[in-house]
Amino acid sequence: MPVKFGIVLPTFYGGAYEDNNPTLPRLTEFAQGVEKMGFDGLWVIDHLVVAPPIYRTAWLEPLTVLSAVAAVTKRVKLGTSIIVTPIRTPSILAKTLGTMDYLSDGRMIFGAGVGWWDQEFEVSGVPKNERGARTEETVEIVNALLSGPNISYEGKFWQFEDITIEPVPVQPKIPVWFAGGSAAGHADTVYSPQVERVLRRIARLGDGWISRAVTNPELMRKDWKHLQEYAVEYGRDPKEITFAHLNIISLTAESDTEKKEARERLSKISNMPFEDVEADYMIGTKAETLARLDELVDLGVRYFVIWPTGFDYELLEWLESTALNRYESVE
Repeated sequence: MPVKFGIVLPTFYGGAYEDNNPTLPRLTEFAQGVEKMGFDGLWVIDHLVVAPPIYRTAWLEPLTVLSAVAAVTKRVKLGTSIIVTPIRTPSILAKTLGTMDYLSDGRMIFGAGVGWWDQEFEVSGVPKNERGARTEETVEIVNALLSGPNISYEGKFWQFEDITIEPVPVQPKIPVWFAGGSAAGHADTVYSPQVERVLRRIARLGDGWISRAVTNPELMRKDWKHLQEYAVEYGRDPKEITFAHLNIISLTAESDTEKKEARERLSKISNMPFEDVEADYMIGTKAETLARLDELVDLGVRYFVIWPTGFDYELLEWLESTALNRYESVE
């Protein structure tokens, strides 16, 4: 099966840097360009409030953006990487996702995650220590409510009887891709991931796993091995789970000066130490970037969610001419 590539829409807002004003015309033009070039999907990032432990920027509301670009595209998948799931009301989220899948003719991917930033839970009135359990119930409820009429559910946080939500999705089921797993460096301290619980959640409920940029190949290899083992424990074929990876790519020339400028540019998005930015994100020449992609494909990644550092058409053109055809015959 070929390795697929999706592109993150540059929806960061609020002074990340001066040339990235995510207006509707710019976002829709970028989305149409991604589709025309043959990429598989358009992805959006979610943060309700500014999250300074990792980011220096805010983002536009993700499902609003996807609704806008759904109207000007026809083929590309529309994914969230990720929705901070435990602060959403499951029934409203189900209604929104079902409507979006209906209007987009079956193109939605529900990327889910537990969140990590204290203020998002405070302002939403949701205890942070319930985030994992709430995420699991929310995904279960969304799946159930979008499966047909007269649904009942008995959980810790939500209970209801004989509920029907329409429209149901065009797809038999909206795929659920979970983010999470091990993190490295500063991110490990910020996220404090409960890795086994996260991987078991994916193995039980997930159609895909979005491994994060803030990790490394060694940790990813270990997580993927355990995830596959847990899937077998739950009676699932691990091949049913798509192994994806989210990462920033910033192409540079060979010069140390240009690489330094790229790292400084990324620091306007990221609030991580310089050595973590350098280690985690794909900052470098085309040859260096291909080597990183090759390593991850060998590890098992079959879907890349590529995050440009702005409306980077040069990056899209290079990926179109190089990466989209490079991995077509990967088993």
